[in-house]
Amino acid sequence: MDALAYPLRRHTDVSVLRLRSNVVPGHEYWRSGGILLLDQARIQAWQQLLFVQCGDGWIVEEAWRRARRGYACGVDTATDLVARATALRGVAGEIEFKTWDGSRLPCPSAFYQGVFATLILEWCLNPAEVIGEIHRVLQPGGYLHLLERDSSVRCLPDRVASLAGMLRAAGFHEAGEVTRCDLALSARERVATVILHPRAAPSAGHRAQAPDRCGVA
Repeated sequence: MDALAYPLRRHTDVSVLRLRSNVVPGHEYWRSGGILLLDQARIQAWQQLLFVQCGDGWIVEEAWRRARRGYACGVDTATDLVARATALRGVAGEIEFKTWDGSRLPCPSAFYQGVFATLILEWCLNPAEVIGEIHRVLQPGGYLHLLERDSSVRCLPDRVASLAGMLRAAGFHEAGEVTRCDLALSARERVATVILHPRAAPSAGHRAQAPDRCGVA
């Protein structure tokens, strides 16, 4: 059954993650949300992982440590962040960082077992196009962990439904909500957060290319 053709299955873990008040909320949200993504993913050894809009690369390095001898690549549109990530965390052939144009991923088709993306609906000009690119670079049966947020709990289901349509159109299936929680930015402000976990449906004649790590396919 294609779960995206029906109301999403809800594996709800309602919790409140409180953030330190002396840290910029946006920065701490990205870090807390990233850790939540990695904890839900259950990364396995030797996996090849991609992080879309990876920032300074801390989450890529952490995923690589969890993968144990795997390969992790991060892409970001900010050249200064990619340069910083490469200088601080880059390991040739194991942890790599690349710039991209926000549209076409500089990665070979059907290469990664897992892709992680955060807040696509907020930073992306064309979310459907990027989701299609993510499906392209995933191996058949590969997984995407997608984190989204909204300041209003009532608005979050609309955002989830919008993403579900894009995921289905791109060829993803077997998706459902992995977890839902509130991130508490202050005593009065909480951000509703949800993680979706679709898998890439196999497509006829779709063969993996010879890996060129994060080079252009």
